[in-house]
Amino acid sequence: MNTQDSTTAEAPSIIVERMIQVRLDKRRKHEVAENVGWGVEMFEKVCSGSTGVTIDRIGPLLKEFGLVVFTEEYADYLARGNVIGSNCRCARMNMGECGRK
Repeated sequence: MNTQDSTTAEAPSIIVERMIQVRLDKRRKHEVAENVGWGVEMFEKVCSGSTGVTIDRIGPLLKEFGLVVFTEEYADYLARGNVIGSNCRCARMNMGECGRK
């Protein structure tokens, strides 16, 4: 249980959201469990918090959820590129960087 004040509580992670979505769809729950190498019982144990995900199952589980892991540095790089691209008229017009001679 989250012990933070409800005004500062964070939203559930995308992994938790995907687990809940899959849990509600019986067909999809069986499909994910099979592709991760689990039985449906194991999927339910993970959802309920009575067991965790072993390191060898993290990759297949993320793949089933359509998620990937990357570094904070890469996220920063993407964010910076988006800011430069969206704020630079020259770059948007494919004319190189603004201020470049």
